[in-house]
Amino acid sequence: PMQVFAGPDAAGLTMRATVDVPATVGRLTAPLLPGVRHRWDDVGGVEVRVEGRDPESRSLSAVFAGGNALAVETAEGWEIVQFRNASLIGDAVWRLTGLLRGQQGTEAATRAGAPAGAIVVFLDEALARTPSSPAERGLPLIWRAGPAGAPPGGAGTAEVTFTHLGLHGRPWSPAHLRTVERADGGIDLTWLPRSRLDGDRWDGVTEPSDPPRYRVRVLSGDEEVRAFEVEGEAATYAAGDIVVDFPEGLEDAEVAVAQWGEAWGWGVEARRSLA
Repeated sequence: PMQVFAGPDAAGLTMRATVDVPATVGRLTAPLLPGVRHRWDDVGGVEVRVEGRDPESRSLSAVFAGGNALAVETAEGWEIVQFRNASLIGDAVWRLTGLLRGQQGTEAATRAGAPAGAIVVFLDEALARTPSSPAERGLPLIWRAGPAGAPPGGAGTAEVTFTHLGLHGRPWSPAHLRTVERADGGIDLTWLPRSRLDGDRWDGVTEPSDPPRYRVRVLSGDEEVRAFEVEGEAATYAAGDIVVDFPEGLEDAEVAVAQWGEAWGWGVEARRSLA
């Protein structure tokens, strides 16, 4: 067993968790290319050399219930991926297929992909959770792991500096962002919210985890040309504003919609071309 400590400096370390068994980890043996989101990816796959428990194929229901999840390190942060099928293709090398990409609001990492050699962590019951208070969000902390019962230093202890960002409080991007041209030349925008917590249930009323407040940004390439807020799942980009913002047409125009979260700020954006 190992114990995990964290604090602002070596003198302020406090114990955060006890780890009874090792996690299952690995490294990609081939790049993980950008993939599709919000639907099954039956073309791409994750090729990973595994150290620990062998991955297993699971049913659709088991995956929908949260099974077969792993985190892949990318240049844009960790992407959470789920898989249905696991096939042994070499010495401790597995190919995982039937993917759900960008889970738990990590679609920005899906667009980035990951190179061969990237770290993979299997998200199963072996992992121990380490609590971190809201006051520590954004602060670089020293994290140490060492043998249980020993002081947090010396032989057998590993150390990293890690900043907890509190991404679990970040609103997810809206879904089904659609555009409809109006008769007057304007554009109507509609979308559906996605709830981080308790978003699906068989009966009863679901309370959204984030308030219905949205920011709409109109972009020309990477440049923001207009931004406004609405309290609902619809907005209108008026014809007069379109003429002012894009007098030569909407060829490179794009709209981005994000939801507000009280514990975070503006969440991940959903984007769509206006051309």
